[in-house]
Amino acid sequence: MKKNLFLFPSCVGSILYKDIVLLLKNFLNNRGFKTFIIKKPFCCGQVFYNTGNLKETHKILFQICKHFKNKEILILSGSCLEFLVKNIPKILGKDLNFKIKEITEFFIEEKLVDFVPEYHKSCHFKTLKGEKLDFFSCCGFGGVFSSLYPQISDRIFKIKFKETKKVLSCEPGCSLFILSKGLKTEHPLESIIKKIEK
Repeated sequence: MKKNLFLFPSCVGSILYKDIVLLLKNFLNNRGFKTFIIKKPFCCGQVFYNTGNLKETHKILFQICKHFKNKEILILSGSCLEFLVKNIPKILGKDLNFKIKEITEFFIEEKLVDFVPEYHKSCHFKTLKGEKLDFFSCCGFGGVFSSLYPQISDRIFKIKFKETKKVLSCEPGCSLFILSKGLKTEHPLESIIKKIEK
């Protein structure tokens, strides 16, 4: 019998990836997993942390540890994953009491799909994985960076996606930013799963 899995869309992902969350759940269930979608808590706390609200951040992280305890979480945001892995020990002073993995990497590692084309990951996710970053690693979003430095952000975006019309992105924040710039985005697993399930 395969394990239970819990999908954590994140706050932006629950809106932007609403349809694919259901697609992923059904796909996993059809392959023997028992899959649940986490609706509360729906935020990792990163937004509050970045704006200096440590009291609310602490509260959210405490609730996450309470609700996620001993569960295997598949998260649809590498940025949120990086935040939880680094900040639960830092802010709560304890290790994670649950397993957590970015969902696209879970699919690849478990060989649930044969091939996943190159796709955009957030800078935070790449940092967590120890991947080397350079100027062209970023889409220009960078969370509040795009609001504080819009001209630099816009320049990064135009250089990175100069000849692109559609971007495969596993990061909801980046995807939302890319959409705001007039390009189409798609989660890297979406088309693959639809083709398999036909």
